[in-house]
Amino acid sequence: MPCSRQALRKKYNAVPHLLHHNQIDKTAWDVCVHNLAQRQVYALSWYLDIVSPGWQALVMKGETGEYVAVMPLPVRKKYGISYLQQPLFCQQLGLYTTCTLSDSQLGTFLELIQAKFGYTAGYAFSTDNTLVLNQISGGQDWGKLYTHHLSLQLPYPQIWQGYTRDRKYNLNKARRANLKLINSQDIEPLISLFRENIAHKVYGGVAEQAYIMLRRLFTACLEKGIAQLMYATTETGNILAGGLFVYYGGHIIYLFNAADAKGRQLNARTLILDNVIQRNAETSMVLDFESPMIESIAGFYKSFGSEAIPFYEWRYNRLPLPIRLLKQARQKILTYSLNNKTKYK
Repeated sequence: MPCSRQALRKKYNAVPHLLHHNQIDKTAWDVCVHNLAQRQVYALSWYLDIVSPGWQALVMKGETGEYVAVMPLPVRKKYGISYLQQPLFCQQLGLYTTCTLSDSQLGTFLELIQAKFGYTAGYAFSTDNTLVLNQISGGQDWGKLYTHHLSLQLPYPQIWQGYTRDRKYNLNKARRANLKLINSQDIEPLISLFRENIAHKVYGGVAEQAYIMLRRLFTACLEKGIAQLMYATTETGNILAGGLFVYYGGHIIYLFNAADAKGRQLNARTLILDNVIQRNAETSMVLDFESPMIESIAGFYKSFGSEAIPFYEWRYNRLPLPIRLLKQARQKILTYSLNNKTKYK
């Protein structure tokens, strides 16, 4: 239930405070995130250390010093200006708290961020924050995005019935091709598939640092036992497609994937996703496709019977006018380029 600001302060005897990276008690942080119903792997301290080195946070402490509400802040700095930007491999962040905050309480967190950072290039709140954000997100600083979730509670045959006609046809096509599925602990073939078949379609290219980050993230998830890397191969062992899945907090996140031309033709990724769905059917897990706002890709994920789930992205620019105009011009160019780039799936 929502709790009033007075009750919240009385219970926790605290208000949120901005903490720099070296001030964060990561043990207390991870205990807080892990114990919440809305926990996400993106918000764990070790995950943030990899995707956003030097991240800061808003933290509210309880009476005994425990963390009761946390909000990770992926801080970047350019030309002497500190700002927020959503990291790679981290679709959502937001506010993680032991009670549902009202719009005014969430407003306190947002006001503290705006007082410290004059600009955010995009900060995505988790799907669990959507309900309260609906009350305050009417301004131009807010955009609504969507991911796709597929509940795996039903038996597999019933989930399969929710596939579209085309998805069922393409799944059978992949099966007729006698593709093999293998689990692996080697991320390099997946990176090579992405480099050779997808990277050139990404506006601005893909920096080498992104691949370094992905390797570190995969290694950490593997060590913690929450990663699954699956490849689809030909009968002779030629890798056609791969998918990296992360299991945490009741969700299976489809974190990264790629396929070559033959893999796309034979629907190798359909086979991979169907296998994950089969093996986790009749569980409480939810498959999160991490769907981007690209119609062809969202349509592909929707064809598995998934549901579009909204979440909010926060963008604002309160920098001095000359810098603000420069940022706005650059953003218009970027948006135009993204809207006109080649779509792929």
